Amino acid sequence: MPDPVPPPDPNDPAIYPRLTPDQLGRVEGFAVCREYAAGEVLFEQGERDAPLGVIGSGTVEVIDRRPGGDVPFARVGAGNIVGDIAVFTGQPTVAACVAVEPARVLLVSHDRLKELVAQHSDIGDLLLTTFLARRAWLEGHGYGQAGLVGSATSKEAYRLREFLARNQVPFRWYDVDADAASRALLDRLGVRPDECPVLVCGTGGVARRPTVEEVADHLGLRPDPGDRVYDLVVAGAGPAGLAAAVYASSEGLSTLVLEADSPGGQAGTSSKIENYLGFLTGISGAELTRQATLQARKFGAVLTNPRAARGLSADGDERVVELDDGRRVRAKVVLVATGAEYKRLECPSCGDFDGRGVYYAASQVEASGCEDGEVVVAGGGNSAGQAVVFLAGRAKRVYFAIRPASLDQAKMSRYLIDRVERLGNVEVLAEAEVVELHGDDRLRAVEVCVGRDRRRIEASRLFVMIGSTPRTAWLGDALLRDEHGFVLTGDELRKDGRFRAVWPLDRDPYLLEGSVPGVFAAGDCRHDSVKRVAAAVGEGSMCVTFTHRRLAEVAPKEPAA
Repeated sequence: MPDPVPPPDPNDPAIYPRLTPDQLGRVEGFAVCREYAAGEVLFEQGERDAPLGVIGSGTVEVIDRRPGGDVPFARVGAGNIVGDIAVFTGQPTVAACVAVEPARVLLVSHDRLKELVAQHSDIGDLLLTTFLARRAWLEGHGYGQAGLVGSATSKEAYRLREFLARNQVPFRWYDVDADAASRALLDRLGVRPDECPVLVCGTGGVARRPTVEEVADHLGLRPDPGDRVYDLVVAGAGPAGLAAAVYASSEGLSTLVLEADSPGGQAGTSSKIENYLGFLTGISGAELTRQATLQARKFGAVLTNPRAARGLSADGDERVVELDDGRRVRAKVVLVATGAEYKRLECPSCGDFDGRGVYYAASQVEASGCEDGEVVVAGGGNSAGQAVVFLAGRAKRVYFAIRPASLDQAKMSRYLIDRVERLGNVEVLAEAEVVELHGDDRLRAVEVCVGRDRRRIEASRLFVMIGSTPRTAWLGDALLRDEHGFVLTGDELRKDGRFRAVWPLDRDPYLLEGSVPGVFAAGDCRHDSVKRVAAAVGEGSMCVTFTHRRLAEVAPKEPAA
């Protein structure tokens, strides 16, 4: 269980900015004023569509309602704002707010808040940066809406931890294998160990062995797409899909983003992206994802996950995406941006240790518990290199197993090669292949074939990043793909011998258009794409231009005079 931490500094302008009199005056035009008595609740923890509060007078207290009792962690007064990202997205709040003394508060509803942000950019920028700073503080200090109780060796618990972390949901992890306090919490909740993992809500709710979908529904991550016809439906919320969502929604197009797992794609799991234009000191995949998703929501895009696309078809000028629950979403244009996934190791018992020592990402969740231990990273691209650098700061020793004869021959950026070579606790194993894993309830050792020698490494973590395959099987025969499953688009599509038999229009396909007019592909799932975040963002953005062309193409024509 996390130890108590000092509350955030009430004078920190990043977390507690004070609105100027001019800003307060403009906020009043979007707000209703309400008086609260001492002890009265402004909003409860876990409440959806809670309003933004701006304190006119008096003092309020922010409280984390935990199973063991309330934990107040902040007090704010006149001129301060109350709320974090949840008041903007409409998702459940991560804390409660109670008046300490009589208080007058301006309340801005969820819908009116979006209008305020759109019409007054200075206030909008201040609110959004504050929301991000507060959420980061909550995550960093263990405050939040939910607690997750389980065993570190449980695949189900790891899957939920990964999902919560990648969706930037503040939560507390209680490891029943590691401390008596977590086991005592189970007793207090009346939960048996075999009912773990358990999601504990601050307001007292307990969910035994919940699915990811059930957790997402509870957290408000899966809004209903409804029955409308969208201008653009984006399948996949990696860099390409999020870029398309931001540009399309900012230009007034109704936009729905479907994500099978968590936003960010492979880039979202990166500990640090150092060669992305404009970020001199780099940016983590999680932070890039956080800002991109909030940016898309700012402009009105609807993001829903986990909600996977399972089929694609055409109905006249409309395109139909079938969802994993059998429902159908209609759109005028569809963007396929479902990305790629890391290949699995082909060695005995590898699958037995998924989530129990074998991981396909290297974030804080996967790295927890490897302090002072030894880990193995298998791969040779940028993702593997970033993982090595990240893990070297946490583990006692990192073994980097690569297939080429040297790092210089690996498919890795030069800056990463230089960084890896300077790390004193990293050993590069060239011409290496993981051949066998050993363990019981968790991974204990990794056998690696290095050249002609076989070597056993007593490692508790294996991070696998050995190439990827496109996530396009859900398309079936709906779009033409190459022999590896990547979607053919534009000129590459025209070169395919099957093209003329399926293409129905007189014009040639647009640059990123697939074999069905009005269906585009961008990012790692597209044939011959550049496997870089910036390239995916560029392709996703470019697709919005072609979306406008397609919308004009199918728009009802006015009768001639």
